[in-house]
Amino acid sequence: MKKQIFAAVTALCLMATTTLFAQEAKPKVEPRTPPTAEQMAERQTQHMTERLKLTEAQAKEVYQLNLEQIKKMQAIREQMDAARKAQAEEMKKVLTTEQFMQWSQMQGPRPGQPGNGRHMKPGKKGPHQADCPKDCPYGNRNNKQ
Repeated sequence: MKKQIFAAVTALCLMATTTLFAQEAKPKVEPRTPPTAEQMAERQTQHMTERLKLTEAQAKEVYQLNLEQIKKMQAIREQMDAARKAQAEEMKKVLTTEQFMQWSQMQGPRPGQPGNGRHMKPGKKGPHQADCPKDCPYGNRNNKQ
């Protein structure tokens, strides 16, 4: 009799825990599309207008300068991406599959890309900066002497 009661209580507990941990399906969040050059220039210009108290004429000129600069940077970024892809294709021809995989991992995050610690708040250290010596090019940016 005790075994039957124990089995029933165990079954109830199992059912209760599975319902507790059951998760509702979350609606899929659509991936954000990157802002256009015009949107970035507008946001940058608005920020500068607020901070520098630009006149309307200045804001229009600054917007054009910002837009031109952003478009130049995007073109350079596209050239760099194409150069990296071309380099990877050449490496595939020279290296073995294992070597190519190791080389790919060695490439790591590029400057300016998320995950490399450049966009962190001042005073915070990324994982690669924890034991960085004073002359390390990646660490101690906030502690320059």
